[in-house]
Amino acid sequence: MAKILVVEDDKDIREMLSETLNLWGFENITAKNGKEALKIFGGEDISLVLTDMRMPVMDGLAMLKKVRQIDSTVPVIVITGYPSVNSAVESLSCGADYYLVKPINMTDLKVKIEKSFEKLYIVKSQEKLKRLNKILFWLIPAALISGLIIGSLLF
Repeated sequence: MAKILVVEDDKDIREMLSETLNLWGFENITAKNGKEALKIFGGEDISLVLTDMRMPVMDGLAMLKKVRQIDSTVPVIVITGYPSVNSAVESLSCGADYYLVKPINMTDLKVKIEKSFEKLYIVKSQEKLKRLNKILFWLIPAALISGLIIGSLLF
């Protein structure tokens, strides 16, 4: 089951997001700042990060950069109550998949989460195919050579 890490310093918003994600069938863990979130991220199998931009201790952008160093494929959705073109561009250039403005349109959030998981599925599938191609790259010539050797021994 997908596990979402919700990072939000406002307790009411954090709880509302957690409850909504539960209603949608997503398991989730919450953190009140980026530093706390990174500890959770390092010890749990997180499928998606939903983070506020402005938080004490460690903000969402600093956390996003560290998450990207650990795992470049996990989807990250940034939310903010202080939108600007600069913060949107910076978030997306640091690896955020989506940038949403508070108050959050919950339908839009759900669509973004679903699209993030679809994208993650595609990335993971591509990684598996690349590994399979590497295996086949070595196995097929080995099988052909083995077949030639066995064939020459038989005839």
